[in-house]
Amino acid sequence: MICTLNDVAISAIATYLPPDTLEMDSLGELFGEDKVKVIRNATGVDRVHVAGESETASDECFEAAQLLIERESLDLSTIDGLVFVSQTFDYVAPATSIILQDRLGLSKDTVCFDVSFGCSGYINGVYLAASMVASGSCERVLLLAGDTTTKMINKADRSHRMVFGDCGSASLIERIEGKDMSFHICSNGAMHKSVIVPAGGFRNPSTEETRKEQEAEEGNIRSLEQLNMDGLAVFNFIVKDGAGSVRTILDYMNWSIDDVDFFAFHQATKFTFERLIKKLKIDREKAPLNIANYGNTGPTSVPLLITDTRNNETSYDTSSYKKVILSAYGIGLSWGSIACDLSETRIYKPINQSL
Repeated sequence: MICTLNDVAISAIATYLPPDTLEMDSLGELFGEDKVKVIRNATGVDRVHVAGESETASDECFEAAQLLIERESLDLSTIDGLVFVSQTFDYVAPATSIILQDRLGLSKDTVCFDVSFGCSGYINGVYLAASMVASGSCERVLLLAGDTTTKMINKADRSHRMVFGDCGSASLIERIEGKDMSFHICSNGAMHKSVIVPAGGFRNPSTEETRKEQEAEEGNIRSLEQLNMDGLAVFNFIVKDGAGSVRTILDYMNWSIDDVDFFAFHQATKFTFERLIKKLKIDREKAPLNIANYGNTGPTSVPLLITDTRNNETSYDTSSYKKVILSAYGIGLSWGSIACDLSETRIYKPINQSL
């Protein structure tokens, strides 16, 4: 799918990080100092933020939304749509987005959606929110994207525990005349087993057997009710299809690589990121990497990258972001890119930002 939606833009972005952190160096005794060093060199992750025992993805997004509402001085009655993108919902039922509508004090006339996506989720969420505005059905949509992925991971699974962190985000999508957004979004369900929690749902219900910890590849420990991933398949997918999506949206916009002011890529791992931008021949100054302090934060990695790089020692000048590419890829498998203008987007410092 490729399209352009007119008179719609991301007008503000805020993010929230849980205050607790996990330092990768602290895992040397558990996994071995040499193995931790090798993994850190490949992933680029020094630490991740970890949600508290009772903290959920909706709690993270609620904090980000509160910051955005306060800083934007928003009249809550003007928000008529809410989209919550996550894989770690509060309940099997009801929808978490509807619970957030009440917590945030939004009108009962607000239309709400839960969207189950992981690392590509921000792209899909922006598309849904922008479509709601472009169709004329909504004027302002609050997009909340976040996950507590660390709660899906076995603590003895170094391949995942040393990569994923938790985060929540809030973005305001609204009607702005003269601002357009273009989207390229793809799906490949044939590869759904590449990143999966195999059991615990309705296809394979939870049993004593599915909860049992098992030794997986290279001594990693996990159960069938925890995150399982074929790392090589995912890496090949990102480098091939992720790069292909960027080229597709550039061709659609009639932009060259050099025309683009800023690239916000999903932060999978340092190794994957470097292979991707090398393949696309992108200047590193235009495509920052911030995975060291946060790890892979799933559907929040793109908005976190934007808020973090705008408000850290690098202090990227967002007023120059007239031609921007957002791109992400992940579970599903699903992937996509957005071409947009962020030059007038208000970008707030992450709560509990690591420096």
